[in-house]
Amino acid sequence: MSFWNKLNLKQKILTVFIPLIVLSILLILTVSVSVIARSSRKETIQNAIDKCTLVGKQAELIISNTTYNIKAFSTSSTLQESIRADYTKDTYGSYLFYSAMHTSVYNIMDIENLISSGYVQTFDNRIYDIKTDKVSYAPDNYMQKEYHYITSMGGQILIRPATDKSVKSAYNISKTLIDIKTGNCLGILSFNIKESLFYQSYSNISDSQEEEFLITDGSGKIISAKNRSLPGKTISSDMLHLIGESKTASRELVYEREKKMAVSVPVGETGYHVICLIPYKSIYQNALELVRILLIIGVLVLITTFFLARFLAESLVWPLQKLTSFAGKVGEGSLDISIELNSSDEIGLLARQFQKMVQNIKQLTQQIYTEQNNKREYELRLLQSQINPHFLYNCLDNITTLIEAGENSTAVNMIHHLGRYYRFILSKGRNIITIKEEIQIVKDYLEIQLIKKPGLFTYDIQAEDTVKDYKILKFLLQPIVENSVIHGFSNCEYNGCIGVSFHVNEKDDIVITIEDNGQGIPQKTLEQIFIPSEVSIPKHFGLSNINERIRLKFGEAYGLTIMPKETGTVITLTFPKML
Repeated sequence: MSFWNKLNLKQKILTVFIPLIVLSILLILTVSVSVIARSSRKETIQNAIDKCTLVGKQAELIISNTTYNIKAFSTSSTLQESIRADYTKDTYGSYLFYSAMHTSVYNIMDIENLISSGYVQTFDNRIYDIKTDKVSYAPDNYMQKEYHYITSMGGQILIRPATDKSVKSAYNISKTLIDIKTGNCLGILSFNIKESLFYQSYSNISDSQEEEFLITDGSGKIISAKNRSLPGKTISSDMLHLIGESKTASRELVYEREKKMAVSVPVGETGYHVICLIPYKSIYQNALELVRILLIIGVLVLITTFFLARFLAESLVWPLQKLTSFAGKVGEGSLDISIELNSSDEIGLLARQFQKMVQNIKQLTQQIYTEQNNKREYELRLLQSQINPHFLYNCLDNITTLIEAGENSTAVNMIHHLGRYYRFILSKGRNIITIKEEIQIVKDYLEIQLIKKPGLFTYDIQAEDTVKDYKILKFLLQPIVENSVIHGFSNCEYNGCIGVSFHVNEKDDIVITIEDNGQGIPQKTLEQIFIPSEVSIPKHFGLSNINERIRLKFGEAYGLTIMPKETGTVITLTFPKML
């Protein structure tokens, strides 16, 4: 036994105290780097949030100003008079309508700096296209659908994705033109707002070429970006989760094959978001120098730590892991295993005491199991010894009566069934017989009862030949059919019927169903059947005893179930197949 194994746990801790001081120094240095890195990260994120907030306010101002201009334009008397005017659709009328619309649009709105494309469609299908500065009279299907949709929204201003699918457009703003005099619909306007308005708001806000700004709508479509190739595309799923929070948020993600920090700030109530992407390496730029200084120290300390950790793992951690594994296996029910720890410290003492405790539990469990089995076997054999003579005496009395009455053939038939019944009951002391033999016991018993009380009931037993060769606990079915005959059909005004069927379920278990149309089991009796009896030897072989025999033999997952019917009872037995 080595010197180390003779030490107690306290002495072992003191032995490694000096190396732990070195590790503590390393921990302090590591924490210092962590604090600096965390502070740098926090500062960078806050700076990005401030920039996004500024861009968001400018974007919100752009949307607000655009909305105001649209409202002013839609209610301008010049525009409404131009639409109300009943111009003819010939060349001269078209020219007059064009002149009126051109003057209305370009005098009221800053078209060149505000709108990339759009049109005004009147109630009588006159269309003025702002981009081409032309008039037409034949709206296509798309325009007609747009007209019906926009007018269905009343006078509400609609802000939607751009309709011209051009990267030059950030979003579309549409509105129904309402006559300010009569309240009637004069038509609609649908304008696509320039993306450059947003780009100008943040193009010079960043002092770093590595920062990337995006403005997206609620669906994740990029409406403006510092990278001019991105507008019109959809952001990644990671960024969709980010803007889905509908509040200022940040998260780490991979963007263009590079790990970056993404910061998202909502743009007021518009549903838009400003996203700032910062390369991950730039966040910790300030901490890199300190990391380089600590690297040499860290390598030296880690080498020392490696050998110490290996030593501690073999002498301290390993026994604990072995003891934990041992305890886990014992908890799963494995009581036959043992643990060997050649150590004199507290862990070794604990292992030895635990081993003794497991052995005691194993012995106690085996003792209880043996006692319970002996008790159940004793009760079962005693019950059978009580039942068999009683039934035999009754049968002998019936045979005597039949002979005295001259019904010799019936008496012979009863003797035949009775003899075979007891031959299978005894079965050379076997407690497990084949299903075929158990069926014969039931048939003989029922035939004897029919000789006693002709016409009282009929019975039907269904079992495939493949099932009959499986094994079953002896005397499971007879007590059940006996209950049906004696209790179920007593005082019945109709002929009884007993059905017994055997099959194998999807779990490959044997399932036996016994069904009768008798008086059934009273609810009060049904509730008390499976309550353990306080009497050590019951007066009759009850259903609870059958259930207990199956569960003792095969486990808690098997047994007997009772299902009362409106007329009669269905009893099901389940147990695994035995060959």
